[in-house]
Parts: sequence; structure tokens; C-alpha cells
Amino acid sequence: MTEFNQVQLTLQSDQDGELSTTQFIGQAFQKGSSLYIRYTESADTLQQEVRTVVKIDDHEVKVMRRGAVESDQTFRQEERLPGSYRSPFTTFTLLTHTTQLTQALDGHLGRVNWEYELYVHEELTGTFKISLHIQALDTHEVAEM
Repeated sequence: MTEFNQVQLTLQSDQDGELSTTQFIGQAFQKGSSLYIRYTESADTLQQEVRTVVKIDDHEVKVMRRGAVESDQTFRQEERLPGSYRSPFTTFTLLTHTTQLTQALDGHLGRVNWEYELYVHEELTGTFKISLHIQALDTHEVAEM
């Protein structure tokens, strides 16, 4: 049986020098050799919720989002990989070229960092640096929410 662990997630994104940090409460679980992180992006910033699953393998990170926005992106060091993005307003294909991918995980806790160039319709649209920090959830925080 799969064990689900409640976790505190800090997602830091640097897009062409513009930094944003978001925190989520989520679940982490191991399935085979992969670590899965799942969380829900709040409906406060979007019209509807978006459920996000991050699959972390030894040499790959895959981000799958479902809900108001649907997208799939895969990141593997020094590779260009296809992806997709769909919202009620538009649909397009993506291509990510990952220039760096590092992991420092201990079980379901730790940090994953990746840097990539994002191409939409084969045109470079931005350079991103992402850091996902996965921490044990402080049960006192949950009681206060």
C-alpha cells in the first residue's frame, strides 16, 4: 500500500530575472523508483483549481497540471523535450531545453532544482530557474490554517 506523506512545498521560479515564490500543502509518495508530489493550486489566482503532480526520477522531472489549465512538461538534463499547454483560451505545443537538473533528496524530503529554456511554436519565450523545496509539514501550521 502506498504511504502518503503530508508536506510543505516551496516553489521558487525565476523567469528572466523576475522571482516569484509560492507555498503549498501537498502530498508526497513513492511509487516504484519515482517520487510523486501532488498539490492543488488555489482557485484564488485562477478561475478554477489546478491539480499538479510532479514526478521525480533519478534523471528526470515531469510536471503534469490538470484543471483550469492543462499542461505537461518534462525536464531531462541537456535534452529538448516536447510538452503541451491548454487553457480555455488557447492551446499550443511546448519544447523545453533543460540546461541544469539537480536533486538533493532524502526519501520524500529535500530539494529539486532545474533550469530550462521554454520554446513555444519553436520560438524561445523565456529562461526559467525552478526550485522545489519539499519539507515535512509542521502539524501546528495545519491547525492554524
